[in-house]
Amino acid sequence: MFNIENKKQTQTINRRTFFVVLGKFGIFSLIGWRFFDLQILNSSKYETLSKKNQINIEILYPIRGEITDRNNNIIATNTKVYDLYIVPEQSKNLEETLNNLNYFVNFGFKEKRKVIELSKKLQKFESIKVLENLNWNSLEIIETNKNHLSGLHLKEDFLRVYPGKDHFSHILGYISQPSKEDFNLPNISKMPQLSIGKTGLEKFLNNDLIGEAGTREIEVNAKGRIIREISKKTSNKGKTVKITIDQNLQKFTYEELKNNKAGSVVVLDINSGEILSMVSIPSFDPNLIINKPNLDYWQKILDNPLSPLTNRSIQGLYSPGSTFKMIVALAALKDNIIKPSANEFCEGKIEFGDRLYHCWKTKGHGSMNLETAIKESCDVYFYELAKKVGIDRIEKISKEFGLGQKFNIGFENEKKGVIPSKKWKKENLNESWFAGETLNAGIGQGYSLTTPLQLAVMTARIASNGKKIEPTIFKRTAAKQFNEISELENHIQIIKQAMFKVVNESKGTANSSKSSKYFFSGKTGTSQVKRISVAERESEDFRKKEIEWKNKDHALFVGYMPSKNPKYAVSVIVEHGGSGASVAAPIAKKIFDFLYQTKIS
Repeated sequence: MFNIENKKQTQTINRRTFFVVLGKFGIFSLIGWRFFDLQILNSSKYETLSKKNQINIEILYPIRGEITDRNNNIIATNTKVYDLYIVPEQSKNLEETLNNLNYFVNFGFKEKRKVIELSKKLQKFESIKVLENLNWNSLEIIETNKNHLSGLHLKEDFLRVYPGKDHFSHILGYISQPSKEDFNLPNISKMPQLSIGKTGLEKFLNNDLIGEAGTREIEVNAKGRIIREISKKTSNKGKTVKITIDQNLQKFTYEELKNNKAGSVVVLDINSGEILSMVSIPSFDPNLIINKPNLDYWQKILDNPLSPLTNRSIQGLYSPGSTFKMIVALAALKDNIIKPSANEFCEGKIEFGDRLYHCWKTKGHGSMNLETAIKESCDVYFYELAKKVGIDRIEKISKEFGLGQKFNIGFENEKKGVIPSKKWKKENLNESWFAGETLNAGIGQGYSLTTPLQLAVMTARIASNGKKIEPTIFKRTAAKQFNEISELENHIQIIKQAMFKVVNESKGTANSSKSSKYFFSGKTGTSQVKRISVAERESEDFRKKEIEWKNKDHALFVGYMPSKNPKYAVSVIVEHGGSGASVAAPIAKKIFDFLYQTKIS
């Protein structure tokens, strides 16, 4: 009996053991199969899912490239700055920490509430920017009082800086945060927080200056907290770009021009076409309108009726006035319409149709030939000459000397200007050309509009005996061979001799600006902005009356130096300056003095 019961118990235990072992085997089989499935059969699938869940890619923003002048002086660079961030999780009491911060630096209630509200939307361990571009005094105070500012951290950043302030503003432009429209630009879609060039060379060169972003691959947990850094690719700084501007000449030119309300100066190297200086006033300080702009300063710029953001050197359109007379003379000489020695008598006006056309010299110049007419800037001579030449011949040669065209040197919104012709007027105004309009065109008035850059190019082409000088603001790696304007023969020498006498002989309109140390040549111009009636012209009271600034003529001068083997060409325009001889020519002379002393190459 006892043995039978023992045997039954043993059989029961054996069955239980069997099922337990079988169950364990089944469980381990399932686990093994699952491991096999994860590690072998579907390893690539689950590896990808794992990375998506656990690995984040951070962008490491590059430092923007620098811009230098022709002598490697830095004119656009970056300076190290510090921003202040807070990690709410690391702060014992976020509101208390921010209140404490206000004791040490200016951090008001509005800014505090903004950070607190933002902290409610973000993960506790994410950082929030509190202040940026801290000065050294603020940095020192924050570092000293860290024990009262739990959770606050300083991070290094770089701020764009323009050492020349307003001297280079129209050339360099400025940078800012990208707008929605900018996200289609190369690189920007990958780096939306990176500042980009908005105007000037900063915009034109943006792809070179912006650099290449780096990346940091980090592992995070389910809540997004960083666990470890897996890999890192450092960013590459943007390229350094050298331009043709001479820093010292640019500053000198700016200082000479800035006492006037508005105007422009362009200086070219005649041999290479390189722009040595290009100044436009009024100007602005780009340091005050990048990143977070000084809103008061920005509004002041926008409200200024003289438009400080306008680059007058390439966007300003001016009647060329008497600086255009050399072009009319070359058109006449090229087609053998006149002999240089032939005389015209100027008695102060001529009658054409039902109108009188006046010379600037009321009593007239007397007998004038081509050379003396340029030297003394006789309007009557060029009225008569323009009638003989015709507007279409004038238009054709104007464009050969660089007028009425864009040079696309690296700036947006460059203006083409207007050099009129019969066809131009029909296409643009749907009107026929009138003969009297040719007379106005002959002295650089009427429809004709040019930029200061165009006038500098025109002067360089005359000075180089007809080479088609092409301007550039980027250093050329090799000497540029320019084409030549055809069929000029010796005509251009006649023009150059007359331009020499404008400056260096008595009765020359720029004779008061001549130098005792060297010779330069040029031509003055006075561009009328308001028509003078016959009654006003004959009124003594009108002559004595003080003319309102906006109604004064523009003052112009174009020239080159030295007169023999010229190297530098300049154009000067002073808006509403009055007289080219008394206002623009003296500025050009001081610039030539500087070039004579420094011999920029």
